Amino acid sequence: MTVKKDIKRVLVVGSWAKEQITIENIRKKPDVKVFAYMDTKNPAIISLVDGYKIGGFDKKEKIVNYVKEQKIDLVLVTTAMPLSIGVVDALEKENILVFGPTKKAAKLENDKAFARRLMKKHKIKELPEFKIFRDQYKAINYAEKLDWKVAVKPIGLTEGLGVKIYGDQLKNQDNVVNYIHQIFNKKIGGDAKVLIEEKLEGNEFAIQCFVYGNHIITTPAVQDFKRLLPGGKGPNTASMGSYSDKGFLLPFMKQGDYLKAVDIIMKTLKAFKDETGEDCKGFLYGQFMKTNSGLKLIEYNFRPGDPEWMNTLSVIDDNLIDIIRYLMDEVEKPVHFEEKATVCKYIVPKSYPKIMNQVLDVKFDAKKINDLGVNIYYSSGLDNQGRLRVGCERGIAFVSKDDTISKANKLVEKAISMIEGNFHYREDIGTKETIK
Repeated sequence: MTVKKDIKRVLVVGSWAKEQITIENIRKKPDVKVFAYMDTKNPAIISLVDGYKIGGFDKKEKIVNYVKEQKIDLVLVTTAMPLSIGVVDALEKENILVFGPTKKAAKLENDKAFARRLMKKHKIKELPEFKIFRDQYKAINYAEKLDWKVAVKPIGLTEGLGVKIYGDQLKNQDNVVNYIHQIFNKKIGGDAKVLIEEKLEGNEFAIQCFVYGNHIITTPAVQDFKRLLPGGKGPNTASMGSYSDKGFLLPFMKQGDYLKAVDIIMKTLKAFKDETGEDCKGFLYGQFMKTNSGLKLIEYNFRPGDPEWMNTLSVIDDNLIDIIRYLMDEVEKPVHFEEKATVCKYIVPKSYPKIMNQVLDVKFDAKKINDLGVNIYYSSGLDNQGRLRVGCERGIAFVSKDDTISKANKLVEKAISMIEGNFHYREDIGTKETIK
């Protein structure tokens, strides 16, 4: 496809930190106006955009109407819910240029059963042992066959909080059984269906990609930390932070690990095309684990990761609009990355994630923090009283880059030491203890 018109007005659909840094990047093109469609009043995004609308992500017709109203040239959909209900299909039906997966392609993220079965059918072998169940008692029997050493996953979207693993959140077989019952009884993830797979041991990493048909641009590997407490303890969160190293690899990776992960992604995209006749497009990232028995795919997400996208965009020298336009025009242009390491840490309310939708009551001097070389990104929004409320998200992310992970971490630690108020964060992200 060739983009026949200039891209002067861009809409970003999403409310959080990953959208904020996306908009920051686009705004470096002075002749482009940027708009946002959000489901909450993110104060940082509001300060950056030329216009915005607040509405539900489950209302695709409202998104389409706002696009028409603002005469948008390109839409970037960077959050999962509108993708899952087919907002890209609705926009394309109106001949609106959009970068994001169709409803069918978005199933690679929002339907774990679909993604697993697709890979298995097309003999992409880098999967944990798994089965999908609509009968909770058969699921329990399968977990027992695996000696209870399992990951229990709702099939649909759960804001990053649905997966529970034996030995971590699930301390014993009773916990495994009870959680399976909960998924079915409460329809966690939107369906009475569950994925049971073997528990994997190893180091996780993510690779984020720009995808357009047969064309793919990969970015440096990132490692994030989902557990609430230092040392990888406590409940799962949407993520407490992340880091990336200079170049494309992490300290525990070899070049072959990166190339193998990219190969798995490419094979999955081909399998999807062979299965559906449809090309994929959008921001795709694969989450992988390096185990003693080789590389395994954990999951796909068909939108930028949060917090991983902050690490990635912090070192991309190019403008997103140019990258996407070159992809759509099938022009091969290299994307340039700074040779810098990055560290991102979230501050969250003290009772997160046990209690959601809390107020994050903190004070800091943003200019002084920025002057350190640390950027601030909001995954929170203003309520009717002007308080910063985290909703189902987390709080505020602090991101820095430097020549080493250790130096970037020291900058973020200095910034967080300047914050007043009650909050929790993981001090160990970016330290020697977490960099293996």
